[in-house]
Amino acid sequence: MNLVGKTREQIAAAVRDKTHSELVDLLYEHVTLEPHFKAQEIADRRRMSKSTILDLVKRGVLRAHKTCDTQLRIPLSAVREWDAETALTLSPQ
Repeated sequence: MNLVGKTREQIAAAVRDKTHSELVDLLYEHVTLEPHFKAQEIADRRRMSKSTILDLVKRGVLRAHKTCDTQLRIPLSAVREWDAETALTLSPQ
């Protein structure tokens, strides 16, 4: 169930038939899922070049995970560690 970007009313309608246990499971799933960004997404939000972000990853300054299709995914916690003043936001999809 994707609740990102939903209004309170839409969320209420989506969880209307859920049991307490199902709601706790759903909340747990959402609060433990960490967003990941592509190097280009971080570069766009920080007004930097993608190559600068990739250089930070290569030097070990910015932690990243390589997916099976060889793309780098950078967790939000790594961005926060790198720059405490960074305020990346998630856009509703």
